[in-house]
Amino acid sequence: MVLTQSNNDLNAKTFEFEDNLPKLPLPDLSKTLSHLKKSLEPLYYADGYYKHPLDPQTIHDLTESINNFKDSSVAQKLQLKLKEYHSNQSSYLDKLHLDINNHMNLTDIQDDILPRNPFLILKDDAINNITQFDRAAVLVHSSLRFISALKKNVLPPDLVTYGKESTHLSMYPYQNLFGCTRAPVFQSGEIESFDLQKPYTISDLENDEDEDEPSEDDAQTNGDQEKEDDMFTRNGITIARYPESRHILIISKGQYYTIDVLDEDNDLLYNSNEFASFFNYIINDSEKTYNFRYSTALGSLTSHSFKNWKYARKRLQKRYPEELHLIDSALFVLVLDESDESDLQNNNPDIINSIVHDYDYKPINKDANQESSINCKRLFYGTSIIDSKGHQIGSCVSRWYDKLQLIITKDSKAAVIWDSFTCDGSAVLRFTSETYTESILRLAKDVNAGDPQFSLWPTVKQSSIPNDLIRKDKRSGALDESQIKNIVYKIDWSFSNILNTHVHLSETKLADLISKHDIIHASVPFGRRSALRLGIQPDSMIQVALQIAHYSLYGKMVFSLEPISTRRFRNSRSSFINVQNQDLLELCQLFISNSIDGKGKLEKFIKTCEKHSQSIRKAKKGSSYEKHFNALRYLYKFHDHYGIPLDSEDQKIAENLFDNSIIAPFSQPELIAANCGNSATTTFGITPVVPQGFGIGYIIKDDQCDLTVTSQFRQGDRLMFMLVWVLHEIRSYLKDIRTSDQNGLGVKISPGVDRLYQLDNAVKNKIDGQSSSDHSPSSSNDALDVLNHTKKHHNHHSHHHNHHGGFRFFDIDSHIDSRGTSVTPPIVTGNRALSKQGDPLNGSSSKLSAKLSALSMDGKNINSTQSLSTLTASEKLNTGSEIPQIQPPQTTDSSDFDDSSRYSIDNESNSSSRPDSKKRNVINSKFEIDFDRAGVGRKVSTYE
Repeated sequence: MVLTQSNNDLNAKTFEFEDNLPKLPLPDLSKTLSHLKKSLEPLYYADGYYKHPLDPQTIHDLTESINNFKDSSVAQKLQLKLKEYHSNQSSYLDKLHLDINNHMNLTDIQDDILPRNPFLILKDDAINNITQFDRAAVLVHSSLRFISALKKNVLPPDLVTYGKESTHLSMYPYQNLFGCTRAPVFQSGEIESFDLQKPYTISDLENDEDEDEPSEDDAQTNGDQEKEDDMFTRNGITIARYPESRHILIISKGQYYTIDVLDEDNDLLYNSNEFASFFNYIINDSEKTYNFRYSTALGSLTSHSFKNWKYARKRLQKRYPEELHLIDSALFVLVLDESDESDLQNNNPDIINSIVHDYDYKPINKDANQESSINCKRLFYGTSIIDSKGHQIGSCVSRWYDKLQLIITKDSKAAVIWDSFTCDGSAVLRFTSETYTESILRLAKDVNAGDPQFSLWPTVKQSSIPNDLIRKDKRSGALDESQIKNIVYKIDWSFSNILNTHVHLSETKLADLISKHDIIHASVPFGRRSALRLGIQPDSMIQVALQIAHYSLYGKMVFSLEPISTRRFRNSRSSFINVQNQDLLELCQLFISNSIDGKGKLEKFIKTCEKHSQSIRKAKKGSSYEKHFNALRYLYKFHDHYGIPLDSEDQKIAENLFDNSIIAPFSQPELIAANCGNSATTTFGITPVVPQGFGIGYIIKDDQCDLTVTSQFRQGDRLMFMLVWVLHEIRSYLKDIRTSDQNGLGVKISPGVDRLYQLDNAVKNKIDGQSSSDHSPSSSNDALDVLNHTKKHHNHHSHHHNHHGGFRFFDIDSHIDSRGTSVTPPIVTGNRALSKQGDPLNGSSSKLSAKLSALSMDGKNINSTQSLSTLTASEKLNTGSEIPQIQPPQTTDSSDFDDSSRYSIDNESNSSSRPDSKKRNVINSKFEIDFDRAGVGRKVSTYE
């Protein structure tokens, strides 16, 4: 899939094709239930980790509950309501109070889970040592140009290309990025009736529903419908949009500022230099001592569970309606984070020393991974630093997780964080990458005298407001500070003790979350080119390999999801597909076993990847079942609200499916892995859904994949090591197949070199104690005996190290070291060559060695007519594939030179870090030698 804009689309209006997009299809009920069953079956099998049989009783219960529901009247009633919405709405999901984009509509954010906010870290700016306020000004100015183009309907629409087929994508998700916020669903009058004087207790956070539930008399008066409405809206999430928004929110050291940035025509009010002055002023103002009393961890309220978050929003909206409106309606949030990587390392050396992740078998990426892991933490959730008085002064208090955030650190690192409930990941990626691109294009624009064509949106312009409204210092040209104070508005909070207590507890809860979660960044040397060699999709390669790695660690399969975009449909919502299936389970079981050889494992891996790719293609075409199943479950839960009559039998059948513990993993996936990013970004991360889960974000590049693993007390670094091991295994299986394939590409050895192999075998023949008179090189039978001895020796050596079944899964190191080894050539020391038994070589053997060296020096001798037998194809296959390197003699007298010069072995590999058991007396070459040595080499190709 390739996102592009064709030449015709460059002049198209942003929402020009929106009405022509098809509706999201309503899946067939039986297909959804069948898919549900297949996705859950791999989770339930008998104990043990080798060839697990499915647990018959659990599978029987699962099948029975699904079949009973499928054939029931309640299923038809729920499906009929969805068909009604499908006919009358642009999407059958529009009438449901489901979450906006995320599938976890019935799962509350738990208190021990980080907020569900993915993040992207941008590449560094093109200018080295750029200041924090300058980097912020450049990126904010670029972001506002993107927003201006969107508001003016001149942002080119997205076009996706699948092979030769091109399809326009919905641009509707971009309306959810700016001037929007995640918001709770309140009942009519709920805010107005809230009592600000009610004493705050911790029970208010956990049991907020008590104060809102109607009394017994009210329930009797108003009927059960009102109570149902209260249940319906209690933890509901919606999106609040403010299309007329023209300002941004800036948070610095827990203090809040706003700046108007667009005029009524949606043109930019200020240039990047003016923004730099504003942000420099804000940084200085927030650092002043007298302003510390204005600092607040208010943003930590947005990291709480739904109930706590709703309670805080209710109190804020009642007490500070205008201030909260300024925050909610801002185009986006700019966070000027005060953290600096050098400060973290100097003040907390253990942070660096404790993060050691060597995911490849080389230490070259260790420092980079350590640095990236630290940057992920401080850019995503900030730092947790406590001062001498026990107060939180870390940058973790400067976040607002309900909205799109642009983070700029003190050392000018940049990241974008967004709310997964309201924002679509593919839309955020385009915004992020084009904002970065526009910031780089400013250099080309400066070189070309401000030519507007050096921009992604050349029609976007500055406001026509007269310049005299922005007074500048006549000498320096800088903005007048008094004028900046009129432009930058600071929000002053005066919290009551009740709200202060709530904010304090929210901050301590967030600090606990930061302390118990870890973020691991790893760059593994497998990317798009590796997938191309295998003939599979890169995304499928990583997803399937992650499943094998997880299974290799824990011996079981967990429910796993991968988010996908369905923007080819009108009013689209992102969706999820489950990764696990029966084929993947079998692959995991076989991969860590010795029941099949490397070729079989590779074929199974490729087949599973292809099936995963097919699932993605089907889901993008609207056949994803997870949204459909969630909608059915949601309608059942609130059937009274939606006017769906259910009798006791209907409810029993539906409850047996939707509330069944066997179905529970569907709403609590332990592994979520998502692919998002491009060359403008370095890191993509997501948070886990459940406390015991993993959240894995990755960016696939040509020759590597950058992964970010977020988890709570889990072995993220070990999981990454296993991922690399799995991918190395796949690569080794591919090598083995190619090198053993007679028709495979490789290095072809000429007939002359083929004769050298015969002479080499004759040397081995003498080493084994056989006389030259009994075993002449001209005898084909004798040559065969030598080859059989070589084969026997090689097979004995390979018994412990072959890929097919000779070693167990956990023998990783020995397996890696054993690759490519073959029979060891004889050890030659001084004038004595020792055989396996330690016997000295006789004179005839010395003559053969001399002849061998002479042949290596005289090309004419290679073509001379000697009575050397020609090896058969079978004999060639059983001959070792590693060639001793022949060194030229050190004297011109061929009859009297030292044995060591006659058979000198290249020991260049002695500097290798591999163990001494690894045979080093071979030519150190990255080429694989094809066993068909009779061919003439015309083409050399490598597999790496």
